[in-house]
Amino acid sequence: MPSHRYCSGFIILLSPLVASGSILLAIIDIAEILREALVRVFASFSHIWVENLAFWNHQKQMKPKGFFSESHESFGSLTLLCLTIMVPPCFNTCCGGIGSGTGNEIVKYSWKKLKTHACYFIYCKKKFEKLKEQFDLLKAIRDDTQQKVEAAKRNNKVISDEVNLWLNKVLELEGKFNNIEKNFNRIVEDEKFCIPSLVSRYKVGREATRKKDKALKLLDRSNFQAFSHPLDPSTVNHPSNADFVSFGATKEAMQKVIDALNDDKVNLIGIYGMGGVGKTTLMEEIGRMVKGAKTFDVVIDVVVSQNPNIAQIQRDIADALDMRESSNKMLATRLKQEKKVLIMLDDVWARLELVKAVGIPYREHKGCKVILTSRKAETCNVMETDVSVEVATLSEEDSWHLFRMRAGQVAASDGIEPIARKVAQECCGLPLAIVVVGRALRSYKDSSAWEDALSQLKQAVPLNMEEVEEKLYKPLELSYQNLKTAELKQLFLYCCLFREDYDISEDEVTRYAVGENLLSNLSTLEDVRGRVHFLLQKLKLSCLLLDSKKAGCVKLHDVVRDVAVYIGSKDNNHFLVKAGHGLTDWPECGNLSDCKRISLSNNFLQEIPEKPNCSKLILLLLNMNPITWVPINFFENMATLTVLDFSNTGITSLPSSLTCLNGLGTLRLDRCKQLKDINVVGELKTLIILTLQECRGISALPETIDGLLKLKLLDLSNCTSLQILRNFIPKLTQLEELYLRGYNVTEELLVEVASLKRLVRVELYVKCARDFSEQVFPNNAYKVLRHFIIYNEPDWFSLASKYQRNFFIKQASQSMISWGKPFLRSAEELRLDSCQWNFTDLMSCFATLKSLLIVNCHQIQCLLWSTDDTPSNAFGELMKLTLSDMEKLEQVCHGQLPAHSLGKLRTLELRWCRNIVDILPQDLLQRVHPSLVELLLEGCPGPHVLLNFEGLGHDSIIFPKLQMIRVSQMSDVISFCNGVVPPGSLHNLTTFEVVNCKKLLNLFSQTLDTTHSRLLPSETFKKLKQLQIMGCPCLKHVFLPSIANELQSLERLEIKNNSSIETIIANEEGCNLKKGAFPILKRLLFIKLPRLICFFEGEPAKTLDWPSLEYIHFGDCSNLARLPIGHESAQKLKKVHVARLDDVNWFESLKWEVDTIKSRFDIIQSINEVK
Repeated sequence: MPSHRYCSGFIILLSPLVASGSILLAIIDIAEILREALVRVFASFSHIWVENLAFWNHQKQMKPKGFFSESHESFGSLTLLCLTIMVPPCFNTCCGGIGSGTGNEIVKYSWKKLKTHACYFIYCKKKFEKLKEQFDLLKAIRDDTQQKVEAAKRNNKVISDEVNLWLNKVLELEGKFNNIEKNFNRIVEDEKFCIPSLVSRYKVGREATRKKDKALKLLDRSNFQAFSHPLDPSTVNHPSNADFVSFGATKEAMQKVIDALNDDKVNLIGIYGMGGVGKTTLMEEIGRMVKGAKTFDVVIDVVVSQNPNIAQIQRDIADALDMRESSNKMLATRLKQEKKVLIMLDDVWARLELVKAVGIPYREHKGCKVILTSRKAETCNVMETDVSVEVATLSEEDSWHLFRMRAGQVAASDGIEPIARKVAQECCGLPLAIVVVGRALRSYKDSSAWEDALSQLKQAVPLNMEEVEEKLYKPLELSYQNLKTAELKQLFLYCCLFREDYDISEDEVTRYAVGENLLSNLSTLEDVRGRVHFLLQKLKLSCLLLDSKKAGCVKLHDVVRDVAVYIGSKDNNHFLVKAGHGLTDWPECGNLSDCKRISLSNNFLQEIPEKPNCSKLILLLLNMNPITWVPINFFENMATLTVLDFSNTGITSLPSSLTCLNGLGTLRLDRCKQLKDINVVGELKTLIILTLQECRGISALPETIDGLLKLKLLDLSNCTSLQILRNFIPKLTQLEELYLRGYNVTEELLVEVASLKRLVRVELYVKCARDFSEQVFPNNAYKVLRHFIIYNEPDWFSLASKYQRNFFIKQASQSMISWGKPFLRSAEELRLDSCQWNFTDLMSCFATLKSLLIVNCHQIQCLLWSTDDTPSNAFGELMKLTLSDMEKLEQVCHGQLPAHSLGKLRTLELRWCRNIVDILPQDLLQRVHPSLVELLLEGCPGPHVLLNFEGLGHDSIIFPKLQMIRVSQMSDVISFCNGVVPPGSLHNLTTFEVVNCKKLLNLFSQTLDTTHSRLLPSETFKKLKQLQIMGCPCLKHVFLPSIANELQSLERLEIKNNSSIETIIANEEGCNLKKGAFPILKRLLFIKLPRLICFFEGEPAKTLDWPSLEYIHFGDCSNLARLPIGHESAQKLKKVHVARLDDVNWFESLKWEVDTIKSRFDIIQSINEVK
C-alpha cells in the first residue's frame, strides 16, 4: 500500500516537469522523494518492530524472530528485498509516460540513489569501522606531523601554510568524528536493549561515508610539498612567529637591545614595560635572531616568575648546558668556558643575585651577557642593568594595523570599520589585548555584534585591579565571553589553577577533568583525552593559551592568567587560586564555604586547619607543599569533593575522614615519598583515577582496594617497595590505563595485565623479560590497546616520545616472539638490542612499524628475506630504519621486495655493519628513493660507488625529498655516484657531510685525463646549506665552477684534514667561476690543507664578492698564497680566526689585490674549530 501512495506522489510531481521538458530536475526531485520514502519505510518498519517487540516481550523471548536475525545486516537485507519488491512497480508506473528511453534512465538513476541511501542504514557498522580505520591512520600521521612541527619550531623554522591548513582541517574533522563515534556508541547501547534506532543508523552511515572521503583526501594531502622553511634571522621585518610583528615601538626597542648586545661594555640589559606589551615576545625574537646568526655560542632562556625558585633557575641553565650539577660555583665555572654566552631571564619581579645566588658570572666574564624582562623600570634599577629599554605601547595607527591582521578583512568592511577602529582604540595599544580581541571578533559579520563588543569594552572595570588589569581586563573578559561553549570556558578557567609560568600538561588537565566529570557526555578516558586536546587547541586558536616548549603541554600568559583567576573568583565560579604565592599559612577567606575549587599548590604550607568549612568544594589542590600531617577530621565538611591532589607533600598517612568523600573521582598522591599507610583508600568506592607515582614507602596496597570497581586509571610507577598481590589486577575490570614505569613487572603480573579487556594505555617495565617463558596470550588480549611503552632497560623509557606504541627490549630470548607478539603486531617504534634469535619469524608483525632500531643482533644476516610467504605490507609503514653494529649483516633485503615494503622510508641509518655487501642495491634504491629524507652511513665498507643510478631510467626524478647525506668511515667508497641522473634529482639536499672516506677520489665531478666533468645535472645543489668534507686524503678538489655557481643557498663550507686537496674549485672547460658565487655563505673553514695552492685553479688571483661572509677560520694552509677577497669584498667580515701562531705569520705574508685589505681584519687565534 505505501508504494501506491508514493507512486501517486511521483506522478503528480512529474507531470508539470515533463510538460516543461525539465527531465533532469525531475530525476533530481525523484531521488529526493525516494530518500524521503526510504525514511518513511524505515519508520513503518520501526512500528512493526515495536508491535513485534511487545508480542515477544509478552512471550518472554529475547528478540523478535523472523524479523531480526543475528545482525542488522540480515535485517538490512530484508529491508532491501522489500524495497526491491515495492519500488520498481512505482518507478514503472510513474515513469512509463515519459518515454521508454528516458523513463528507463530515470528508473536506473533513481534506483541507484535509493540503494545508496539504503546502504547507509544497512551497513552502518561497516561504514563507521571504515571511517574509524582511516581516521586512526590520519590521527597517527597528524600526531607525527605535530611533533615535526614542534621540532621545526625548536629549530627556528617557519611552518608552511599548507601544513597549518592541513592540521586545522584534521582538527575540524576530529570534532565531527567524535560526534559520529558518540552517536554510533549510543546506537550500539540502544540495540543491546532492542530499542530501534533506524533513523540514527541511517544518519551515522551517511555521515561516516562522507567523513571517510574527507579523511582519505586529507591522507592524500599529507605528503607536503614544503613542510617548513628557515627564517632569515637578520630580517626584523619578517618575524619567525605569528606573535611578533615589528611596529614602530617594538622596532625601536629591538634595535636598542641589539646595539647593547654589540657593545662590549654592556653585560646586563633590562627590557621593561607593562604586562601584555610584548616584552617576552620581543626577547624571544632577539634570541631567535642571535641563534640564527650564531652571534653567541650558547643562548639560554629561563623563566623567573614572581616567586623565583633559585634551584629551578639553576637547573634550567644546567640543562641547557648538559650539566648534571647545578650549584652556583659549578654553573659559574661552566659558563666561563663558553666564549660568548647569552642568558635571557623572563619575568623578573625583584632583585635577583645573579652572581652569588645563581652563578651567572656576567661581570667578570665579558663574554657573558644577560637580558631580563620586567614589568617595572624599578626592577631594572635594583638589578643595576647597564642599559634599560622600555617597550612602549603601540601607536593608534599601528594598533589598527595589528588589529586588522588578527580580525581579518571583516574589520575593514563597510559599516564595521568605524566600529572596529573604536574597538582597537579600547585595547590601549597593548598587543596582547589587540590580538585576543581581534581573534575573538574575527567571525562576526554583523555590525550589531561589533557594537555589542564595543559596549562591553567601555563598561567599568573592578576598582581593585592594577593598571595592567585595568587595561587588559575588558578585552580578555570579552574574549572569554565569546568562547562558544561552557566546556571551553570551564577548561580555560581550569588552566589558572596551576602556578604562573607552569607548563600545563594535557594529561594533568585530563585527570582532573575526569574526577570532576567536567565532560560528562564522554564515557572513556580516551574520549576525554581527545576532547581535552581539542578544546585546548581551540583555546590556543583564540590566543588565550600559548604553545609550550614541552610536548603535550600549553602555557598561560601571566596577564591572561591573572584575569582568568579574577573571572574564576566571581559569579558562580567560586575559584580560590593562590598557587605559587609563597604562602606559609592557610589563607584567611571569609567565603570559604562558597568555594568550589581551591588551588594552593606550590607554596610553603606545613600545617592545614582541623576542619575547614568547605561544604561546596569540588576540587582541592594542595600539591607541592611541605605538609607532613593531615588532621583526622580535615575532610568532614567536604562531602562534595571530587578531585584531591596531595602530590609532592611529606604526608606519612591519610586521615580516616577521607571516607567522608563519597564522590571522590580523582586522588593524586604522586611523589609522597614518606607515605606508608593508605588503607583508607580502599574505602573510596567512587574513585576513577588513583595515582601513586614514586611512593616508595608503600609496601602493600589495601586489601579492600580490589573493591574499587569504577577505577579506570591506576598509576603505580616507580613504587619500588610495593608488592602487587596476585589476582589483584584482574579484579579491576573497568581499568583503561595502567602505568607501571620503573616497577618490576613479573611474568605472572604480565599475564594478569593481559586479562584486562578495556585496557587502552599501558606502560610496563619488564626488567626480567629475557627470562620469560614462551607465554602465549589469548587472541583477544590487548584488543583495544592503543598506547603502550614496553621496555626492560631503566633509562629507555625516556626514549619513547614520538610514537604511541613503543616496544624496547635488550637481550631478549626466543620466548619474546610469543609473549611480545600482541605488542609487536601493532608497535610503531621497535628497539632491539643484543637479541639472539631469527628475526624473520616476526615478519608478519611489522605492518604498522614506523621506526626500527636494531643494535648488536649478531645473528641477523638479512633484515627482509623476501619469500612467497612474506606479507606484502611488511615494513609498509616504516619511516626510520637504523641498523648498528650488526656483525653478520650482509644485506638489508634479499629477493623481490613485497609490493608495499619500505615505500615510506624517510631515514636510513647503517652504522658499523662491516660485512654488508651492497648498501643500496638497485631494487632497494628504486623503492626508497622517492621518500628518503636522510641517508646516514658510518663504518660500513660500502661499494666503490655510493649511489649507483645506472638502470634506474631517465624519466623519474631520483631522491626528490632527500635533505641530508652523512657519510663517515666508508673505507671502500671511491665516488659519490655514477650513471645518468635525471634533472631535478637531489634538488632538496641541504646538508652533505663526508668524513674519513680514505679512498674517495671524486665527489661532485670525475677526472678524465687532464679535464674534469660533472657527475650530476645542473641545479642539483641549489638548496645545499652545509657542506663538510673531512679526512679524505685522496681528494684533490671539491667543486667545478658550474657547481660552485649554483650554490645559492650554501651557508657553511667546512673542509678539514684533507692532505691532498690542491684547489677548492678545479678548472672546467667552457665555464668560469662567477664573481657573485656563494652569495649567502656565512662561515668558511679551511683546516689542515697542507697542499692547498689556490682557491680557483682557473684564475688563482680571482676575487669574489662574499656579501654574507661573517666568519672565516684557517689552520695549516701554508701553501695558499692568496685569499679570494678583494677591496670591496666581504664587508661583514671583521675578524679572521687562525689556529696557531704560524698561521698568524702566514696570514701576514698573503698576497692581496690591494695591500690595505688585510688591515680591515682583526686576527684571532683559536683552536676550537681545529678540535
